[in-house]
Amino acid sequence: MKEFEFISYLEKSIINKNKYIGDDAALIYNRLLVSKDIISENIHFLPSTPLKYVIHKLFTCNISDIASMGAVSKYVLLGLALKDKSYLKNIIPLIEEECNFYNVELAGGDTASSERNFFSLTVLGEKGRNIIYRSGAEKGDIIFISRPLGRCRISLEKELNQNSCNIDKYYHYSVNAEDKLGIYLGSIDGITSMTDISDGLGVDLNNIALSSNKKAVIEYNRLDLSYLDEYGIDNFDYFISSGEEFALVFTVKNYLASKIQKDILDYLNINIIPVGRIEDGSGIYLEKDGYLQKIDVAGYEHFNKNGSI
Repeated sequence: MKEFEFISYLEKSIINKNKYIGDDAALIYNRLLVSKDIISENIHFLPSTPLKYVIHKLFTCNISDIASMGAVSKYVLLGLALKDKSYLKNIIPLIEEECNFYNVELAGGDTASSERNFFSLTVLGEKGRNIIYRSGAEKGDIIFISRPLGRCRISLEKELNQNSCNIDKYYHYSVNAEDKLGIYLGSIDGITSMTDISDGLGVDLNNIALSSNKKAVIEYNRLDLSYLDEYGIDNFDYFISSGEEFALVFTVKNYLASKIQKDILDYLNINIIPVGRIEDGSGIYLEKDGYLQKIDVAGYEHFNKNGSI
């Protein structure tokens, strides 16, 4: 059973029928947002990965979930299962550094022993003006991403000795959550749906399309993928499938798209990138040379190598 299938099963069968399962975070009492992620040795990072990168990734993937709903991260609860308790003295300053970086407070947690290192973080966030779900995309909306994609997959492959590209093999651990952009998008009108890119643009944009009962079309003539030329890869394949980028993908009402793009550049110095449009229908497609081609949405999968829990 793959991760998305497991979540879908929970949505249909969980005893309390919580309607919030399946989005990036749960909204409770119309004010509090809660999200949780875990990262495990040999699944999300290698035993040789420096601890500072592991802790940064732990915070980033969680903060990103709150940001992708237009909300503000406030508090975190930390869970550590360690194969060597001596790691604790090294982890404490790293936790403090990440709390300061993302402006959150540590509110509690727990520790345990384990045969391999295992980290868990729960983030408590506060609703902004608007909560942005995956399910609001409408026909005619413009699809944006918050930054260029693809380098995280290249970096991961280098760490796994699958390429010799000129890129830091730890680059994919060092990307940051788009917390300031997420908060800003939650404060304005015209943003109809949003999620973060954890499993690859193809998978995560398809989640928006599924949740919204719409079709997403990526327009090839909008894309400038020349920044990937130096790596000798299939640029579009890496652009669409690179996972754990923690960029945001979101949809904007057509008539507001140009203004919002300009305002974000002016206020945050972030050059968001238009990549396509929303139409009636289902699935995710590439429009190239006047033709539509359905995109295989297979992307980054958590759990083990054969995709089962």
